[in-house]
Amino acid sequence: MVDELADSHELAVMYFRAENEAPMEEALARRCAFVEEVPRAGGAADPRRMLKLLAAFVRGYPMWAEDWRANGFRERLRKICAHWKPDVVQFECHTMAQYAEAARGQITILVEHEPGAAAARDRWQFSRGWRRLVLARDRRAWDRYETECLAKFDAIVSLTERDRRELLRMRPSERVRVIPPGGPAPAAGTSGNSPSANTILFAGNFIHPPNVDAAMRLAGSIFPLVRARHPDAVLNIVGEAPPACLRRLAAPGVVVTGRVDDITPWLDAAAVVAAPLRLGGGIRIKVMDALYAAKAIVASPLAAEGLKLRDGREFLLAETDAEFAAALSSLLADPAARDRLSACAREWAAQFATPGRVGAACERLYAVTRSAAEGASGPTAKSQRDRAAGRTR
Repeated sequence: MVDELADSHELAVMYFRAENEAPMEEALARRCAFVEEVPRAGGAADPRRMLKLLAAFVRGYPMWAEDWRANGFRERLRKICAHWKPDVVQFECHTMAQYAEAARGQITILVEHEPGAAAARDRWQFSRGWRRLVLARDRRAWDRYETECLAKFDAIVSLTERDRRELLRMRPSERVRVIPPGGPAPAAGTSGNSPSANTILFAGNFIHPPNVDAAMRLAGSIFPLVRARHPDAVLNIVGEAPPACLRRLAAPGVVVTGRVDDITPWLDAAAVVAAPLRLGGGIRIKVMDALYAAKAIVASPLAAEGLKLRDGREFLLAETDAEFAAALSSLLADPAARDRLSACAREWAAQFATPGRVGAACERLYAVTRSAAEGASGPTAKSQRDRAAGRTR
């Protein structure tokens, strides 16, 4: 999106960066007018963070949103808006919606990668015991927070039609649009066959609760059924911040890596990628990555949401533990079937990566939103000059 829009707009990117995170890619940063990093303090083990989250819970504020609250970010955004004067300020993810008021006076757009209220509801429904009581309160906090946030934006973007329906439940409005993500054209790469033809991969960031649930389900319930049929099978669970409950599932045949610098070698080594997700929303980048790498994939309906995949062609659909185990086992035993899925995955990726698709959709959204805003208040001299020049900020 940034790369495509940089051809016709001046772009600035402002983002949080923790100490252990790499900076924005240099090639992408060069496409921007400027890039602003805001340090993010307080790791998972920081006791001050836990106190901060507890205080948010007590006052009825979503804990995940609290985790991304920093006055320094708010003040820096306010200064950028005052001096650089962007025409559009686009906020990525619901946790950043809390900074909307810092961009007052500009057109604001919120991209909802995953509706937070729906995700909180899913976590509550699948929880048990004392966690269910905690998550019930967090679910109510998310309902309030997200409903209030949606009212602050001139337009809202969802990644799937399912998420759009969820957002309309909270904020009925014609301003909610669907713009699926895109990606670069896939390079020639791996196939479903690999030297490690007995290896299954699950990849994800385990700060995200739906990934924890899926990995726990895969390692604890599905993989033992696969292992009974394929004693040499290996499950690699790859990603940042695996919680203790997931690390404890590491055993012969089950590898939990934690953070890795590059997912590519793990994708290369995988015969099959598994995505048994049952929580959350949005489009699953892990599934897109696997398709771009031309891997054989077994995924739940939720994991395949919004990607227009066909069961038996680009992937195998599974829902229950038994269905996942049967599909994974069949692919481990059948290299030809993996090759067929691999070829279709590569065809899908080539079509999905249509150049300019995402940028053009954003352009249309900006034009409609800007016209609506100017219709309400009248065009400014600055907007008239920018429109004549064909560039906005």
